[in-house]
Amino acid sequence: MNIAVINGLILAGGKSSRMGRDKSLIDYHGKPQREYLFELLLPFCESVYLSCKSIVNIPKEFNPLADAFDVDTPLNGILSAFKLNPNSAWLTVPVDMPYVNVDTIQYLLDHRNTKKIATCFWDSTGKLPEPLLTLWEPHASTLLSDYYSTSGFSPREFLVMNQAHCIPPHHPNWLKNINSEQDLNQYFDSLHDRF
Repeated sequence: MNIAVINGLILAGGKSSRMGRDKSLIDYHGKPQREYLFELLLPFCESVYLSCKSIVNIPKEFNPLADAFDVDTPLNGILSAFKLNPNSAWLTVPVDMPYVNVDTIQYLLDHRNTKKIATCFWDSTGKLPEPLLTLWEPHASTLLSDYYSTSGFSPREFLVMNQAHCIPPHHPNWLKNINSEQDLNQYFDSLHDRF
């Protein structure tokens, strides 16, 4: 069985309404997060793209991929990626998870189950899949289109319905997301507390 090549997709198409500014430009690692994630994913992927509402003002080196569907959730970015290349597996990473690192990606890929529609982590409750830090297999493409055509909009619901391969995260911080200035301050405070 041929294992599909992997393309990377940085999910940066959200409104960032709670944060009040573009989350992809926040500096957690000495550079904007979108740049950090792009460099992080490159060794694991054939190509890496930045999912966005519009390609206006996005530098071309990030391979911006504009939303192509009429749904206001991250499902849009995932569907748009499969529209671009339905024969690739897609590794999606959201811009608001600053603890994602090489170990996170390697751990996910080491546990890849190509027979399932996707491989993902259990969320912090341990009961539901974390839908945005996920490796989507090519055979998810048609199922995702069918799901969208019946007014489906939730990547998490889709993963539950189609019995994705879920694994526990090796480190609890991997899935922590930063959605507000308060979250951001707590993140930086926690870094200072280590020293």
